[in-house]
Amino acid sequence: MKNSALRGHMLAVFTILVWGSTFSATKALLDAFSSYEILVFRFLLAYVCLLVFYPKFLKPQSLKEEILFALCGLFGVCLYFLLENIALNYTLASNAGVLVSISPIYTAILSFFILKKPLGKYFIIGFIFALLGIIIIIFHGNRSFQIDPLGDLLCILAGLSWAFYTIFLNKLFEIKKNANTLAITKKIFFYGIIFSSLTLFYDGIHLSMQRFLIPQNLFNLFFLGIFASALCYLTWGMSLKILGTLKTSAYLYTIPIVSILVASFTLKEPITSYILIGSVLVLLGLFLSQKQT
Repeated sequence: MKNSALRGHMLAVFTILVWGSTFSATKALLDAFSSYEILVFRFLLAYVCLLVFYPKFLKPQSLKEEILFALCGLFGVCLYFLLENIALNYTLASNAGVLVSISPIYTAILSFFILKKPLGKYFIIGFIFALLGIIIIIFHGNRSFQIDPLGDLLCILAGLSWAFYTIFLNKLFEIKKNANTLAITKKIFFYGIIFSSLTLFYDGIHLSMQRFLIPQNLFNLFFLGIFASALCYLTWGMSLKILGTLKTSAYLYTIPIVSILVASFTLKEPITSYILIGSVLVLLGLFLSQKQT
């Protein structure tokens, strides 16, 4: 059991390290691609990758099961990343790092009402520490922080969408206990691509192939599609299976830290005392949240 739990924590840490780096990659791609194009190209690439490694398909077993797959694809693939991509048109990449740190709040509340899972005292205390740390990091750790009402609203909605995805995925795992996690992830992407493709009717696809020849664009697309989507959705799903909804979701608190560290490395932004203090509080909050039983 200890080895299994350790594996679950390692998978969650790896996922967060990658996801914390995606905001800058998406922001860079917005110079050449629309929010809708990034969404579709990213998950088409991810689906092809999963198809190569796992060509088998999960056959429909019941209408309830297919609805859960569709809901996971809608909330966890289409809506979450569509809202995030659009938000990055109005706000900075570092600001957008806040949105996933809000998700555990919604996840805990939804788990309480939908899954009837109580909120223990350690989770509440941990949440308070983590939230305080996030506030210190976001509002004092970045001098270029800008508040944009539309961007903030889209980030909040994206966080709520991810919380619903987490709940639906948890229910799906309860039904498909013996199913391959890779197969489940691939089927979720299938529905996510269907919903995402519908957004192109609004914006369309721009027939400019030159943008695909730019190395930076190719790197960011492959990073988002293969690592951040195909691989990390799989590792996140495995972590959820091992650790449970609340413990895994608590790792989302650390994404602002990863985002700031990546910005410091790539953009040479200074790491201030506010960032160090906030990081300690976030990690303390994460540790306390893990004591939830």
